[in-house]
Amino acid sequence: MESDATTSSMPVEDGYNEYVAPKRKRKKKSLVWRDLLEGKNEKVEVIATCKHCGIDLVSGSTSGTSHLKRHLLERCPKRPNGVPLGEASNDDEGREFIFDMKELRKEILLYVVEGSRPFSMVEDKAFRRMMFKATPHFKPFSRTTLTSDLFSMYYSDREKLKTILLSAPGLICLTTDNWKSSHTWQHYICITVHFVDNDWKLHKRILRFKALSPPYDGESISEEIYMFLNHWRIDDNVLSVAVDNASYNDAMITHLRSRLVARGVLRHGGCFFHIRCCAHIINLIIRSGLGLIQSILGSVRNLVKMIMRSSSRSKDFYDVAQKNFHLDVKRKLHLDMQIRWNSTYKMLDNVLYYKVVFLHLGSVHVAFKYIVPTDDEWEKLIVVHKFLKLFYDATCMFSANKSPTSNIYFKGAWMVHRCLVETSKGPHVFLRDMVKPMLKNFDKYWSDYNVYLSCAAILDPRFKVKFVEYCFDKLFGPDEAMVKVGEVLTTLRSLYDEYKLRSSTSPIVVPTPTSGIDDDLFDDNHSYSSRSIRTQITKSQLDSYLEDPERDLNSELNVLEFWQQNS
Repeated sequence: MESDATTSSMPVEDGYNEYVAPKRKRKKKSLVWRDLLEGKNEKVEVIATCKHCGIDLVSGSTSGTSHLKRHLLERCPKRPNGVPLGEASNDDEGREFIFDMKELRKEILLYVVEGSRPFSMVEDKAFRRMMFKATPHFKPFSRTTLTSDLFSMYYSDREKLKTILLSAPGLICLTTDNWKSSHTWQHYICITVHFVDNDWKLHKRILRFKALSPPYDGESISEEIYMFLNHWRIDDNVLSVAVDNASYNDAMITHLRSRLVARGVLRHGGCFFHIRCCAHIINLIIRSGLGLIQSILGSVRNLVKMIMRSSSRSKDFYDVAQKNFHLDVKRKLHLDMQIRWNSTYKMLDNVLYYKVVFLHLGSVHVAFKYIVPTDDEWEKLIVVHKFLKLFYDATCMFSANKSPTSNIYFKGAWMVHRCLVETSKGPHVFLRDMVKPMLKNFDKYWSDYNVYLSCAAILDPRFKVKFVEYCFDKLFGPDEAMVKVGEVLTTLRSLYDEYKLRSSTSPIVVPTPTSGIDDDLFDDNHSYSSRSIRTQITKSQLDSYLEDPERDLNSELNVLEFWQQNS
């Protein structure tokens, strides 16, 4: 009888049997084992010992590693907070980082808000599936939670901004405007602050965007702004408020200034308080003049419409421009919006760019023959385009928001004024008629070149007093220029004295002629001396440099950086 060993069909597990795979110890892949040592306790239970604090934790094949991660990331008293798991190792395979649900929700909130996406997006199944694929630790949350996070972030950032404004070394400037929604018919107010911080960095922040309650008159709006300033505790730190030309804004500024003057918190008696929006004023000036050349503009609009209304005609037009005249056809023709004069300028600019194409089509196509402008009309368009270019450049200069602009307003206003005066005496009769109402509007808003424009220009080291005097001299003659510059310098000196009284911690350095103010120009009463500034400044290369109004004086010097280095 054969033994069981020889008759059994079961293979013998001797380590070399081809039917039974040898057991292997699986490699641990989790990064927690770089901070833990696996072993057994007295009860022969599998444990993991923390390398940092020495505590024993339950381990084993059925225990998982979640409780081990929580210990290392949250509970271990000796392991540094915020350090990713396995950071001390050079092995980058499978690196795990700390998962913070609050930070993830914050990033999702910014993604929703910055993209104007609906809050209900976080409840969408596809969104949640994507987040689970990205990180298994993701915990779904509702739109209500997202709204709560939004308000929490807003309140936190608002308190930080309040602290920054209260610690600002100088005064702040506000810009406010009202807006009416075409969908809800609700009126809103927006208040923006501009200030320079301790590091001489220019900042722009929206402080308030709020729905208004009727009535929408100047007094009600001023009360809204006054309560806001009082709530933020910045009512005694405001230098100016910039507004557009709406009628209710004049009443609002008058009422708000009277409230602040009564409290004695406005600087220099409030003469710098009301600032008119320069870009808005230029818009009013141009629109008052364009109405007198509607016949010329109308023919240009008809010409553009003829090209744009037919896809085949438009294709033929740009093919001729590219093949016959080698023009850049990426530059397209566009109709203007008649309420936006700068779009009218761009329309003229593009039409003149394709002038040779229009002339060619007018000579070979009957459809264009009677609609293409005549030679006389082309000449008028060129004159109007050149005239409007100065205003367009000034608007772009005023509209910069990442660099200081108050120091260049004077130059822009002077260039506009000089252009209007010279054009009113020029050879083009149709342009003289166009300029008359524009010059009238300019005199209404900028006849005295608001004092703050002149003071800011003097503080620009590229302009100083000499440039202000030169500009006034070109427009009003030497005698009247001397009086106007004297008023500006008297205002600037009194403003300086006010700052000097407010300063109690840092020493005051009396301005020298290099800073734009010459002490010899003033008498004992801080009045401007009768002596002309021209005799106070020696002739140098600066004169010819400043006397060129077309020179770009804005790109060669950062004004804030200059004063930071020379403060």
